Amino acid sequence: MRLSGFNMHSLARKVREIEIGTLLSALIIMAILTYFIVLPIFYVFIGAFSTSKGFGLDNFVLYFNMPSMREGLINALLAGVLTTIFTSLVGVTAAFIVSRYDFRGKSFFQNLSVLPVVIPPFVGAFAMIYMMGRNGLITRLINYALKSIGINPYTIGIGYGLLKPNLWSLVFIQSIHLWPIIYLNVLASLSRLDPSLEESARALGAHGFYLFRKVLFPLVFPGYVAGAVIVFLWSISDIGTPIMLGFLKFAPYQAFAELVVYMGDVEYSYVICFILVVLTTVVLLVSSRIVGLKEYATARVGVARGEVVRKVGLKGHVLIFAFFMIVLILSLIPHIGIILVSFTEIPRYGELFPSKFTLRFMSAILTDIRYAIAPINSLIYSLLAMIIDILIGLSIAYLLVRKRFPGQRLLDLIAMMPLVIPGIVIAIGYLRQFSEPIPGIGRLTTFWFILVISYSMRRLPYSVRACEAILRQIHVEMEEAALSVGASRIKIIFKVLIPLMLPGVLAGGLLSFVTAFTEVSSSLILYPLVPPITEHARPLTLEIYLMVQRGVTEAFGYAGCLGLIQIIVVAIVFYISNRLLKGRLGIAFGG
Repeated sequence: MRLSGFNMHSLARKVREIEIGTLLSALIIMAILTYFIVLPIFYVFIGAFSTSKGFGLDNFVLYFNMPSMREGLINALLAGVLTTIFTSLVGVTAAFIVSRYDFRGKSFFQNLSVLPVVIPPFVGAFAMIYMMGRNGLITRLINYALKSIGINPYTIGIGYGLLKPNLWSLVFIQSIHLWPIIYLNVLASLSRLDPSLEESARALGAHGFYLFRKVLFPLVFPGYVAGAVIVFLWSISDIGTPIMLGFLKFAPYQAFAELVVYMGDVEYSYVICFILVVLTTVVLLVSSRIVGLKEYATARVGVARGEVVRKVGLKGHVLIFAFFMIVLILSLIPHIGIILVSFTEIPRYGELFPSKFTLRFMSAILTDIRYAIAPINSLIYSLLAMIIDILIGLSIAYLLVRKRFPGQRLLDLIAMMPLVIPGIVIAIGYLRQFSEPIPGIGRLTTFWFILVISYSMRRLPYSVRACEAILRQIHVEMEEAALSVGASRIKIIFKVLIPLMLPGVLAGGLLSFVTAFTEVSSSLILYPLVPPITEHARPLTLEIYLMVQRGVTEAFGYAGCLGLIQIIVVAIVFYISNRLLKGRLGIAFGG
């Protein structure tokens, strides 16, 4: 039977092919994701357009009429563009050198190149200020050197610190932390290229920068764009670095301050969040459009003889060593700073170097429950978030790879939304959505478990993509063979699929864990609403923030030790994840 060209028999057959269990599972997961991901963003949009008269653009008019708010938005855009430019210059150059040249110390530089991503930006910014701020170690050394040759450092603007609460200091700190993201993406893309293409280009006379510009870079452009988009979105939504710098005219910080610090016009926070969502959406659409304009697939044009790697002479070694030494020295300043602030007494006025080694800060962190409770809390919250992510991520991956049902692409889209939506947007959305009591539960914003929910939803994409990638490598014939001998679907999942998927599942879960462990937005925005009686439930990031904000010299040592604990946990988890992913850690950053 046909009605206006519509085949009812075909529709009935498709409906029968969809398993009831599959459809029910998809609906349950879709409902969970909608409630904890889509609705918070929707509430932010409602807040942005809500006025005393109903709905309108009044909040936007007021926002753009305030010079400080306009400047904050412009600074965020400039930070995103400038940070992307600087990280691109460093990351692409480093990837090209490592992939195409053989030089002494190559493996050493490769290993050190991933260290900047080990230190959380929030902690890195604190360490940078300790080293290059007004009374920082590097600042004191430069001032001493300038005075020794008769130059007054204060007359040339250096005496008060190399880092100041301005845009350039923000871009510098973000750049030395984020350049490995582009490096890992481009390096992964270069390693997948067919070497015969490069050999053919060289045979035709293409060499050096011309070869890179005309042949190699166009082929790795999609991988580069993936990394550049992550850097840009990370930069414009960063609140940890401007907080540590005291850079107040930065849009994400203004959204945080209006809500938490000043307790002022929360409508401005909603407007800023709305603008950030629009910006991220536009950037993703434009980047997808740019990549989609060209065809990047390649075919073999000859017999490849392995990866194209060229040996370098003395001049090449000097240039490569100079490049990596400059980049790595700058990138490792935060690591040196966090060690110094943790294990030395803060120098007194007039002292050039820290004069005394001490273990009292770390000893207090490890033995005094008042200090030790914050790392323990974050470990518990992150582990709970990881378990939630593994369970939901595994279910979503199975539905996306092994099943067919209406709304499949929508489920994938919603599951990936937290990857591109700024964390501050979701945190403020939770604040608005869950401030109202839930029957039988109460206000979630007064219960520490709101942090676990926020952490898990923010980091869900890592688990989904890791599970999905490993599941696609398992042939469906293995499940069919198990079905043929009478095994049930549930038994196949637990006895066949999960054991085979375990490395990928654990890697995705660990990446979710470590990013939750260093989460800034949710920790700073959601926790302050928890009643004072539960101060012992503070997460680690919030405890570091509160210690630094005290402005007391003693507190810096304790904050440094807490930051060092974060770095150690991140380093261990990244190492384990990299082993489970067989060296392909770049997939965590889009590579």
